[in-house]
Amino acid sequence: MKTPPLRSIAALVFSGLLALQSTLSAQGVKYQPTLADVRYGKYDRDVLDVFQVKTANPAPVLIYFHGGGWLGGDKKDANPGPILKKGIAVISANYRFTTGTPDAAPYPAPMLDSARVVQFVRSKAKEWNIDPNRIALTGTSAGAVISMWIAYHDDMAKPGSTDPVERFSTRVTCIAPQSGPTTLDPKLILKRVGGNPTVTDALLPFFGVRSLAELDAPDKQKLVADASPITHVTKNAPPTFMQYVFPLGGTPLPENTPVNISIHHSEFGVILKEKLDAAGVENVLQTANDGSNPQALWTFLLKHLKPDASAK
Repeated sequence: MKTPPLRSIAALVFSGLLALQSTLSAQGVKYQPTLADVRYGKYDRDVLDVFQVKTANPAPVLIYFHGGGWLGGDKKDANPGPILKKGIAVISANYRFTTGTPDAAPYPAPMLDSARVVQFVRSKAKEWNIDPNRIALTGTSAGAVISMWIAYHDDMAKPGSTDPVERFSTRVTCIAPQSGPTTLDPKLILKRVGGNPTVTDALLPFFGVRSLAELDAPDKQKLVADASPITHVTKNAPPTFMQYVFPLGGTPLPENTPVNISIHHSEFGVILKEKLDAAGVENVLQTANDGSNPQALWTFLLKHLKPDASAK
């Protein structure tokens, strides 16, 4: 099986929903943000783009976190036209990488930046005509991990903070992660998903280690568990719609499986679904086995975000 490049995976996942690649953007209008490079934090990459919609009432919003293994990618990947046409505003945000830039830092830096995005958007709700009670998260690959981590994590609001943004909640209405690893535990990944023994080159800088063996230390094991979205699943988790472009089955995958297949495999969705089902949380797992049915995701988003019919 030929391995699609990561960006092609993103494009496949969002076909009919979010066009994330120039190949898809070329087929239609590339929407320009209403507000570009809005600074939400103190680090160089702490900027976001705002795509507003005209509605009689405050609009729901979908926040998008780009993929790239926490090593690359950019908010400009998003082309949110189909979402905007449904009356849903879109935020596309950057966050700190784990290496390669002056402000780069390992976990939990990308997650904390992204959680602040949710808080910042809430702080701007009135100004941007956004409903702070109808916020959804999405993202591809690393961005999917971020979306799940924020959504399942305990509320990170700090009511007594001197920073007014930190006083806002990080809780969200629903999430739609795309092709994301639901655990970052190498041992569990190799047991359930299989694939290359190194898992992915992104894992070492993410945890700030030089080898997977270093993750066996007790303090690192706690870090791995905390970074894995499945750790934080409770009965209070928001409704979740998972999409994966590869078919179910064949796991554990052989060691010579291309990393882009193994690290985005549908088995990760099965692992999360087991947790969500056990907690009684509404969830949908859509894989290549189900065929291309973008309407299922639309139905999910419209059900939970309830956009205004007056949207333009």
